[in-house]
Amino acid sequence: MYKTSLKRLLLVVCLLFLLNGEAGFSQTDKKEGPEPQPPKMINVYTTWMKLAMLGKNQAEIESYFMEKISARELDDLKQRIRDTVLDNLKRTGLAYRIHNSDDLDDINVVVDRVLVEIRYAGLEHDQDLKLSIKEEFGIPLERL
Repeated sequence: MYKTSLKRLLLVVCLLFLLNGEAGFSQTDKKEGPEPQPPKMINVYTTWMKLAMLGKNQAEIESYFMEKISARELDDLKQRIRDTVLDNLKRTGLAYRIHNSDDLDDINVVVDRVLVEIRYAGLEHDQDLKLSIKEEFGIPLERL
């Protein structure tokens, strides 16, 4: 009988210790006022692509970024998007399609594919991209 009461007492003490310890660990430090949030970093590439997918043209997207990033960052962003467009066109086998085109309709399909890719990227008025495409694939896009 003495052993069972000692076991019960020990069990109760351990239980109280555990309950008291959990309560102590679960409380947070109380501070005055809300904690300041770090400034949100925006991913400008993702934002540009989202705006382009929403149907915004290049001028609207550039005006959106004028207040948010510097002109140098905007130029770097546009260069990254140009590289992405060229890589996408290479991956789709555009050079193969151009090489194997037999008539004007095949060339029109290729030009339409290029224009769609440019529109999706939001660089409709970018002359550097059009010049890069002309140099890479031999498709003049100045009049489009």
